[in-house]
Formats: sequence, structure tokens, C-alpha cells
Amino acid sequence: MRKVKKKTNRKFILILITLFIVGLALLVRKQNNFDFILHKSENKKEATAPKFPNYDNTSTEAEDGLLEVTNPKSNLVLVNKERKLPNGYEPTDLVYPIVPLHGVNKAKTLMRKEAAHALEKLFERAEKDGIQLTPVSAYRSFDRQQSLYNYYIQIHGEEWTHSYSAVPGTSEHQTGLAMDVSSPKFGNKLEKEFGETKEGAWLADHAHEYGFVIRYPEDKVNITEYHYEPWHIRYIGIKYATYLYKKDLVLEEVMKPKKKKTH
Repeated sequence: MRKVKKKTNRKFILILITLFIVGLALLVRKQNNFDFILHKSENKKEATAPKFPNYDNTSTEAEDGLLEVTNPKSNLVLVNKERKLPNGYEPTDLVYPIVPLHGVNKAKTLMRKEAAHALEKLFERAEKDGIQLTPVSAYRSFDRQQSLYNYYIQIHGEEWTHSYSAVPGTSEHQTGLAMDVSSPKFGNKLEKEFGETKEGAWLADHAHEYGFVIRYPEDKVNITEYHYEPWHIRYIGIKYATYLYKKDLVLEEVMKPKKKKTH
């Protein structure tokens, strides 16, 4: 009887071990299938990048040798040292964002309506996270940019001015989609050290969640042709800003000319 019981126990243990091994194999296979589907899904998302405007189809050659943009009202308008806004361009939907001013001049905070509302949400989130931000300078007219540009040349010289300030007509500030941001703790200054502050780091990490990008990053100077400006944020919309942030790209890298510029 004891031998029969031992054999029965052994069979029962073997059955349990077999069932455990089979169950474990099925679980691993199921997990692998899930990982494959998830990976495939992620790759599909990766492949479907948002569509940015075509560089060549959104500009025409101007008499001054620059390209004049034909989509100045677009949130994705690309203005830089080679591309300018139409003469006399001024956004028609400028409003004041309702955000804490921390002593700055409200008149300098005008933005296009959609960008202004996005800025309000960005600043609201910052306050919840214990971060105080200051809206230092947003929309600038052509004439205002001209005055600043001439002033900078007198004070800092041409080399510095070309690296930090835009030639009138080529400034993102004239689009109404850009804002220079600082903080009370940093004296509301616009200096590269702002990027090393808690506020500057927070802005770099969260701006894209509300449709903004750090327009002139430190590692993209050769591409943007502007020195590092951790204070300068540009509104392009959440989908596009998130894509650029995750891919570590700037607008010039997703909107490249296909035609060679002729002189």
C-alpha cells in the first residue's frame, strides 16, 4: 500500500510540475506577444510624425534676397535669418494673457489669442508646481524691433547683435507667437544662466506640454544661427511641440529647403 501511495504521490507531483511548466510557458508566450504588439504600436506611432509645412511652398523670393513667408498666420510659420514676414505684417488677434506680471510692463505681453491662452495654462501649471515665471516680452512690431536692433548695434556691436537679435522683419516676436520668459527669483533677466535655475529647468521640461518649444537650444546654435536663449519660447501647438521635444529637434530640422538657393 505504501508503494502504491508513493507512486501516486510521484505521479501527482509530476502532473503538478508539468502543469506549472506549461502554464509558465504560456504566460511567457503571452507576454512576448503583448510586448510585440506594444512595440509594433509604438513603432507605428513613431512613423506617423506630424506634418509640418513645406519649406519651399511657404515662401517666395523677396527683393532684398530673403525669402518672404506666405503663411504668416500659421502657428507653424518659420521665420529666421533667411525667411521674413510680409512687409507691414501685424497679427489681428493680439490679446494680453492673464498671467502674473511680477512688475513687468503689461504692454509688452501681447500675444496671438491661441498662444496667449496656452501661456496662461503653462503659467498656471508652473504656479501649482511652486514655480514663478514672468512674461517679459512678447509681440514686437517691425518698428519696435528696428529700434531695438539699432540700439543693440550701438551698445553691443554687430557680431553680438546678429547672434542674439533678429533683423527687423525676421523676428519671431513679430509673429505674436513668441514670449521671453524669466522669473522674479532671477530678477526677471533674460540671460543664458536662466537655463540653470530651477525655473529655467522647469520651463525646458514642461513647455512642450502646452504647445511651446525652447526655440534656440544650446546644442542647436549651428542650425538656428542664434546663440542659446533658454528664455525664448515659441508656440507651435502641443502635437508639434511634443514631437520636437521628444526628438530633440528644432523647426529648421523638420522644415528643410529642397531647392537650392540661387544667388
